Amino acid sequence: MVTPLEEICNELEEEVDACVIAIAKFDYHSKQIQWKYVSHPLNDKYKRMVISYGSGVAGTVMQTGRTFLCRSRKDLPLVLSKYPIVLAEKLQSFAAIPLQTGHLFDAVLLIGYRNEHDLPSEQQWRPYAARISDYLKQGGLS
Repeated sequence: MVTPLEEICNELEEEVDACVIAIAKFDYHSKQIQWKYVSHPLNDKYKRMVISYGSGVAGTVMQTGRTFLCRSRKDLPLVLSKYPIVLAEKLQSFAAIPLQTGHLFDAVLLIGYRNEHDLPSEQQWRPYAARISDYLKQGGLS
């Protein structure tokens, strides 16, 4: 049975022709970030990733509250090893979008491509980001 979150992510994936849709959440208890959902993962490494606030793709997006667009991983500002989700899922380009589920940006939506690909427009992803935020606000992926 498909969960409501999987349904939203499947629709988004189809809309933007993505290879990977992933969601990371900040855990207020541990003060760490973890990838909680990844569509079509190459492996289960994402489940073991623990990210500090301000580090990696998710930590950077949460800290800045801004969308992180990467048209080619060759253009990333830090060495590739600083972006474990990019390595584990062999992403070549991605858009990482901050999601607000409370007072802060405490979740991230990642739209990834395993080849260099035009990134989706805000018009394309915004309705899905809003639906995912609503789902998370209701306690999804806790």
